Amino acid sequence: MDDSFSLLGVDRELCQEAKESGTETPVKHFVFEDLLDTSEKLICYSKEAGEFSVHSYVLVKEKLSFFSRREEKELGCYLGYKNGSVYTFEDFNFKINSFEEFTLLTEAVEVTTGNSFYFELCNLCQLPEKLTGELDIALSIYTQNIRKIPPLTHFDQIADENRELLKLVLKGNTKAKEKLETEVGESETKRLIEEFKSKPEELFDTCLLYHGNSYTVIGIITSIKEINIKNHALTSIDIFSEEIELTVLTHQKINLNEGERIELNGRMFGIAAV
Repeated sequence: MDDSFSLLGVDRELCQEAKESGTETPVKHFVFEDLLDTSEKLICYSKEAGEFSVHSYVLVKEKLSFFSRREEKELGCYLGYKNGSVYTFEDFNFKINSFEEFTLLTEAVEVTTGNSFYFELCNLCQLPEKLTGELDIALSIYTQNIRKIPPLTHFDQIADENRELLKLVLKGNTKAKEKLETEVGESETKRLIEEFKSKPEELFDTCLLYHGNSYTVIGIITSIKEINIKNHALTSIDIFSEEIELTVLTHQKINLNEGERIELNGRMFGIAAV
């Protein structure tokens, strides 16, 4: 089950509303179709909720016999923010292997930078059977943990020059560690790894790191606004991190201002423009 609702502190009654009065759409994308038995259908119930959209996924089994009956299994309900930061993607790789561990997590390549992003694609039901080209997606990071941090006072050139290698090392890439040791030596490699794990905000002015299905982000605030969904007050924060603009949503009450530096941890969700 996803945690888009719990991360934002929003009531899941929206999921029931989507099932009762939303639009019913069969999922057509071939990755999910390939997981279905002949008697099964993957259905999505969608409903608009202001700046958000709700998508509830249900596995339907129809047993055709003398005592025909229809069984439904709820797989997950996702809340997508339509006004996130828009990027263009290609080469989608969905991470689902079975309906027992249902997820909309996908890895996709951002066409301008070539960087890979990992996000839950909330409105999968609105995609065609195959994605033949590029697709615009509004991305947002949902977080419960956000804090202000002071400006960086010391520029660590060695860390900055080896940022991508460090990211790979933290993901367990042994070849990246060996290469880093060759570049800067074993003792310096040990220092960089320890500091990156414990205090990345002292190594980098901004940083964007994906690890364990979530993002750790250090960024600079560019704008802030208050939004609402079903009487729940949320804060939408635009930040700049590693030359990338991102939108962050939180229900945490914290005094923030433009130009301040923040650190957060959260999951990324996307809404495809279709």
